[in-house]
Formats: sequence, structure tokens, C-alpha cells
Amino acid sequence: MTTGQESVSWSGVKMSSTDQDKDWQQIEDEVTCCICGDLFNEPKTIPCLHTFCKRCIERSIDANKKMVAAVSCPLCRAPLPEDEIASIPTNFTIDSLVKILLKRPKQSGTDIPCDNCQESSVSSDETLCATIWCVECEKRLCDTCYAAHSQWAEFKKHKAVSINEFADNPLTILAAPEKPEYCSKHSRQTLDLYCETCGILICRDCTVKDHPRGHRNHNFDFINDIGDEERRKMKQVTDPLTQLLERVNGAGKKIEHCEQQIEVESNGHIEKIRAVYCEVHRLLHQEEQATVETINTIKTSMKKRLNLQKENAKLMEIQLASCGDFCTKIMAVNRTRQMLTYKKWIKTRVDELTKEVKHTSLDPECKASDIVVKLCNPTEFVNNPVCAVSCVPYLPHCSYSKYGQLVRPDKVKVTVTLRDYFGSLVVNQSESLKIQCNKGREFLQNVHIEEHSGGQYYIWYKPRRMEDHLLSVYWRESLVNHEEIEVLVRMRDYANIKQKVIKVIDKYGQTNKQLVSPNMLAKGLNNEVIVRDSSTNQLVVFDKHFQFSHVIGGAGSGKGKFQFITGIAVDKWGCLYVADSDLNCVQKLNMNGEFITQFGCQGQSFGEFQCPRGLHVSQSELLFVCDRYNHRIQVFQDDEFSYCFGQHGTEPGTFGGPVDLTLNNSEDQLFVTDFDNQWVQMFTPKGQFLKVFCSYAGPIFKAQNPVGIYYTPDGYLLVSSTSTHGGRGLYCVSVFDDSGNIVACIDGNHQGRKRFRNPCGVVVMDSGQIVIADGSFGGNMLVVI
Repeated sequence: MTTGQESVSWSGVKMSSTDQDKDWQQIEDEVTCCICGDLFNEPKTIPCLHTFCKRCIERSIDANKKMVAAVSCPLCRAPLPEDEIASIPTNFTIDSLVKILLKRPKQSGTDIPCDNCQESSVSSDETLCATIWCVECEKRLCDTCYAAHSQWAEFKKHKAVSINEFADNPLTILAAPEKPEYCSKHSRQTLDLYCETCGILICRDCTVKDHPRGHRNHNFDFINDIGDEERRKMKQVTDPLTQLLERVNGAGKKIEHCEQQIEVESNGHIEKIRAVYCEVHRLLHQEEQATVETINTIKTSMKKRLNLQKENAKLMEIQLASCGDFCTKIMAVNRTRQMLTYKKWIKTRVDELTKEVKHTSLDPECKASDIVVKLCNPTEFVNNPVCAVSCVPYLPHCSYSKYGQLVRPDKVKVTVTLRDYFGSLVVNQSESLKIQCNKGREFLQNVHIEEHSGGQYYIWYKPRRMEDHLLSVYWRESLVNHEEIEVLVRMRDYANIKQKVIKVIDKYGQTNKQLVSPNMLAKGLNNEVIVRDSSTNQLVVFDKHFQFSHVIGGAGSGKGKFQFITGIAVDKWGCLYVADSDLNCVQKLNMNGEFITQFGCQGQSFGEFQCPRGLHVSQSELLFVCDRYNHRIQVFQDDEFSYCFGQHGTEPGTFGGPVDLTLNNSEDQLFVTDFDNQWVQMFTPKGQFLKVFCSYAGPIFKAQNPVGIYYTPDGYLLVSSTSTHGGRGLYCVSVFDDSGNIVACIDGNHQGRKRFRNPCGVVVMDSGQIVIADGSFGGNMLVVI
């Protein structure tokens, strides 16, 4: 019997015999299933070398099948092919440990019944106390049974230890020789051979029928003869595990170190941010009085300018009234000689007054919207406390559609986008938004506010009467942007549009000059229509009643002159931007044609144009320019290059020659017509690709070559395009709703009559009239109801 004070555990670790409780606990831990928490019952070792109870594996497989998931190991998620589940081998080592654990004495000196006597005795009174533990039989034996056990030649070499030693040092028995296993096909034969070809244990009988030497190259040998060699090979296979384990442990330590650094850095940044915002709050409070004084100073200056302008207007009014009164009186009496005497004086005076009125600005030189509230980055207060701040906003920035959208004859929709002081989108604020109307509370019915996307909200309601009104949007009881939204309920019902031409403009000026190829078009600040005349390289301006007003520019290469106009836009201050593809520049003028500046300088990688085309100026004073042959969009701010995006290609998000562009009302979507790729693409203002439209005119025909584009005040997108289909020309203006669905098509050939040949520019007046510029030579500019 073995009585040593030290022994080697089955895992190779030396343990002291005084730690028997710890030894038993180690065995119990090793034979406990991690799924059910009980001792293993029919332990099965799966291909990833983890062991579980058979019933636990079956339950896990059933659960994965219900979730339509792949069968995998519950611990490491290694895949487990379902067809191998039935052939999973039993872990006999773990099974033996379970049996040993169940038969362990609670402590040394305890009377334990003999297993053999219990199995063979008829009466429990004949059962004797066990004194010996047979390691290989895994049975507790009394002295009588052990004496009989030792007489058998088959059992004579079995290792046996005393029960007390088994209780005190259980790991000693684990170093015993391996217990023989019997063949499943030949139950009386032990598995003494290993077939290297098949990779399985076999018995002697198996070598005759299933594994004959020489057949299919079966190669087998006795287990005892190849044990040392196989252990050496196994060691070569498992040696890299040590290095791999060290590498993974090192990676884990690096990850843990990185996690600690992130925690430290994050806490540090949080403290810095808190310090910055505390400083911002202090400086905001400090700047409050200075900001109020600044606004009061601006107000005083503006009122002085307006008073002076009002006095001049009053003086001019007196002069005109006096002249008119004199002329009326002299013509009222029958004194022809006296009238003829004053004729020259009257004509001279009228000419002087006419000239003075013409060259005097009658519009207010400044207005309330000139007080622009600009938001400064809070860190600028800390880095530069004396930085110039025009005004501190009382409310977060809010952008919204300029007009309400009449989505049905009796339903209005207004789009609102909320941002905080620092430009971030504000979400989940539907309940904080309230609306009021200048027509009274009862005017609004069925009000519904919902968040369409992050920070963007739709306000739906039904007006009691179909008339224009002003809408006030409140966020947390404060009026957003300090202004009201103008809702025009007379907007077009594009789904049922009546394609009736109400006016055709083909001549202008006192001499009725023919308008030639007016393919560029824009709408002025006061609802003027500005159109290009290619015959004179001038811009022709019509007022909101489509009456001729004046011309701007002319042929030439100097300031305020043009060679080939390819784009027109007007900003919120009434300044005019004109793209010239021959001069490769954009000029900025006022509405009287006076030159302000130009840009698109040569020799710069950015800001230099190759055929600038469509222009659009946002409410935030960003100028977007289609740089056609550079296949990109350039963006300018304060007449200086800011950024650009786009490249040549035929995939969505690239360009094959952008020709025109426009922003939606909330200015978070930019639409670009791509002439060569024959589609319209949608981006964010920063250039992130969102969507592409490939078909414009619906099921009747598919329009191609998109040119002009315009986003209407009531939330529709108009695209002018031409196509050749079936040998005949098809010309149209397609209308999309704000979801990208086509709702109407304005056909150039209507009821057999050709109304326009080459629709290019398109705008919508505030009154809802659609203006289409016909770009063909000899074409007309049409106003369509």
C-alpha cells in the first residue's frame, strides 16, 4: 500500500497529504458541470475539449434549434456539427472521478460498508466494514473480500490502499495504472490496440474483420508499445500552447491596461470639460451686459440711419407733391401761353425728380433681420476671453421650413429641426414643442407633432379656414428663433396640377427685344424673376408681376460683364451670384448690377473652377457651386473657399457632370442634378451621400438628362429634364414629394401642342406659379399655373 506524504495530482501538481479537504474540493470542482452545477452525469467531451453532461448538451442543442442558431459550445462558442453529436465520446476519466468522489469517506476512521458485501449479501447484517480501496476496481473492500480479491490472478496486480489513506490523500490513487476498457463490438476483449489509420482504439478481434493489416493500409500496434512515442508526439503538438497562452495573457494585460488608461483619460477629460463649461457660464454672465449694450448701440445706429432716410423720403415727397400740384394747376386753367412758358422748366424738373428717385434707395437701408445672432464656440471664451461676440442666443438654434406644406387640401405640415447651443441635434422633444397661430387657438385643429428622424420633427394640423396665417413654434415655452413661420395655404396641389399656361414671356424692354435661350433662371429677394439672355450676355430682371424691370451686365470680360452665363443665385441679402463658364469664375453683384467681388482664382487646387454651373445660397450664407468638369461641389462662406466634395465616377455618390443643385427648406438635404449619369442625387450639406433618383417621369416615359432643379416653399422637388424616346423628343418637369415619390409630370407636349422644347431653369413664385425657362434657341420663358 502507498503511504507517502507527497503525491502528484492528475493535473501534475504536487499536493501535501495534510490538504486532503482541499484535494477533495479540487476533485469536486473538476467533476462539476458548469451548466447544471451538479456532478457530471454521463460526461461527454466535445471537439473543443470542453466537458458537459450529456443531458446538458442535448438541452443546449434543442434551445439553439428553437432560435434557429448554430449548435455551438456553451463556453467558447466553438461550432459543433450536428451530425457528430451522436458520436461524442464519454470522458471515462471524469466519470471515474465522479464515482470516486461519491464513494469517498467523510473522514479517516469512519466505518464504511464493503461494496462487495452490499452487492452479494442477502442481509445487511452480514455486511462488514471496508478497510481497503481497490484503485482499479474503484470499490471499497473488507479484509475478507480483499483476501478473496487478491487470490484471483486477474486482480492480483490491482493497486490497493487503505481506506484511511484514501480519505487523507485522495490524489495518491489517481496515479494508478489506467483502467482497461472493453470493445463495444467484442465485449470480452479489451481495447489493447490503436489503429493509426482510423485513429481509434481496437481489440484483437477487430484486427481480423474491421482492421486487417494491409487492407486499406490499416496500421495498428499495441498501446503499451507506442505509449511513450505518442506522448512525445502529443507533447510536440501541445508545446505551442504555452507560447500561445503567454501571448494571449499578454494581450489580455494590454487590453486591461488600455481599459484603465481610457478610464483615467475619460475622467480627466470630463473634469476639463466641467471646468470649461463652468468658465463658459461665468463668461456668459459677464458678457450679458456688454451684449445688451451692443444691441442697443446697433439699434440706435439703425434708427439714426432710418430717420435720416425717412427725412430724405419726406423731402422728396414734398418736392414731388409740389411739382405735381404746380403742373395740375397750370394745366387746369386755360392759359396755353403760360403752360408753354413753363414747359421746359417742368420737363427739366420732372427729369431731375425722376432721376433722383431712380437713384435713391426707397427700401429701408436696414431691418430687424440685420441683427444677426451668431453662436460662438464656448472654448473660444476660455482661450480668448476678449473675443468679439455679437450676441449670446437665448434659445438653441432651430431651422424650419420657410413655409408650411399643404400636403392635402385640408392638411398642413411644417418641418422643424432642433439643435442645441453647440450644434448637436436635439432628440425626443416632441412633447416639448407647442404651436400657436395668429388666427387664434380655435383656428388649429387636429394638431399632431411627431419626430420624423433624429432632431427633425413634423408638425401636422388642419386649419379651420383655408387662408394664410402665421405659426409660432414654442420649445419649452420659448419662441424658437424669435420669429414666426409664414404658412401659405394657397400652395399648389401638385398631385392634381392643372397644366394651363397663363403667361408667355418672349420679349423685354421698350424695344421688345427678343429673349434668346433663357436657360438660366433665379428668383429674387422680392419675388423678381432673373433670367439670362444669351444674345446679349445680360441678365434680364422682371418684377413679381412679370413686368420688365431692368437689365444687368453685358458682354465682356471686365467686372460686372459676362461671356457665358451658366448659373444664377440670390442670397438672403439680395446679392446676386453669377457663374460664367468661359471666365471660369463666379461674380457677386447687387441687384443694380454693381460689381462686389469674384472668386474661382486660377492656380489653386481648391476654389478654381472648370465650368462652374448651378449655384445655391443657403440661409446660413453658404454658397454651393457645381464645378462640372472637376466633378465636384465646391462650398464657399463669406466669399472664401470652405470645403468641397465629390469625384468623377458612375457609382452613386460620384458625379458625371453636376449641373444644378438646391437645398430643402430645413437645409439638411442637398439635391444635385448629374447630367451625364442621368440621375438626381441627395447629399447632406457636408457631402455625405444619402440617396439617388434614377427615374423622373413615371410610367409613361423615363426622362433623361436632368438639368434644372428647385425645392418649392411647400416641400416639393421640381426637376427639369429632356429625353429622346422612340424617335421623338420628350420634355418635362417632374415633381417629387419630400419622400422621393413622383407625384406629377409637367409635359412639354400637352394635348398635341408643344409648349416648351428644352426646359432648363425652373422656379416657383411665392404665389405658387411655376416659371420654366425654355433653353432652346428661339424658345420662350413660360409661366405655368
